[in-house]
Amino acid sequence: MPDPETQHPPDIESIGIINALRRGTVPAQGLGRFAVGLEVEEQVIAGQLDLVSRGGADIKFFRGDYGSGKTFLIARALEIARSKGFVTAHVSISPVSPLHRLRALYSQIVSNLHAGGEQNAFRSVIDAWLYAIEQRVSSREGPEIAPDRLEELTIREVENALAGISLLNAPVAAVVRTYYGANNAADFRTAQAAIGWLSGDPNIGRDMKQKAGIKGDIGDSSVFALLQALPVFVTGAGYQGCAVAIDELEITQTFPRNLRERGFQNLVRIIDAIDGGLLTHWYLIGAGTPMLYDGPRGMRPITPLYDRIGQIPQESGYSYPRQPQILLHPFDAR
Repeated sequence: MPDPETQHPPDIESIGIINALRRGTVPAQGLGRFAVGLEVEEQVIAGQLDLVSRGGADIKFFRGDYGSGKTFLIARALEIARSKGFVTAHVSISPVSPLHRLRALYSQIVSNLHAGGEQNAFRSVIDAWLYAIEQRVSSREGPEIAPDRLEELTIREVENALAGISLLNAPVAAVVRTYYGANNAADFRTAQAAIGWLSGDPNIGRDMKQKAGIKGDIGDSSVFALLQALPVFVTGAGYQGCAVAIDELEITQTFPRNLRERGFQNLVRIIDAIDGGLLTHWYLIGAGTPMLYDGPRGMRPITPLYDRIGQIPQESGYSYPRQPQILLHPFDAR
């Protein structure tokens, strides 16, 4: 993995922090150098990440009005995750990637993947996973293994690793197999198309699909298999898991009721999959304003969702950060 100190020397990082603070934005690096009053929250997040790295999964939602520091805490949480060897992604709900369109949301996650200091790292993660499988096969079979035999056994290992996911969506393993073979044959056009399909791109031509023996694209009904495949790729490439933050969730309230409710039901499905052990090595962060959680167009009318992540009032008046929600307050005069 690239050395973060090499990529961001202290003087450049310091200037970046100062410039970002002048503009009222969140710096890309070095948040731990000036994070104030978040020690408890950071400890809770770090503990959750340790659980996820051991094969678990967890969630945390941030709640606060505009200006309370939600985006800062998201960035800090992902910074902690990267320091612990996680692959991260920070996406925002928008008309282009709404909560009710899982394929578009998944595509945003993949296109924003940050791994080992590299942005847009999805292909690099796939390559590292396949290389690790090749290394295991070579170690087991010996250094004299023929290239054709190495490819055959590597494909067999790929299919074994994705066997459970293939029960949900058989084309996933077929496309990975096609990508691996195309790379070995220097067929970069097919390899790029295969990566596009795995990234949720709906505009993949017929040539790659014919070579993979599949039909159709990834849709909202089938994208869940790719959400499950992502941590397989990530952990196989040597990382601890996936830490994904979904920001601006309150934008979901602006959609018509049927789309809004479908989006919140998608969130219920993801949370249930995390708690049910279907999305291991996943850490999901969500963030939004109080109206998102308690407003009439927010989560409160969706009882299954509100029951899962609702905030239980504390008699002391302080929030308990081990609840599903972390409550953030804006800075005051003190």
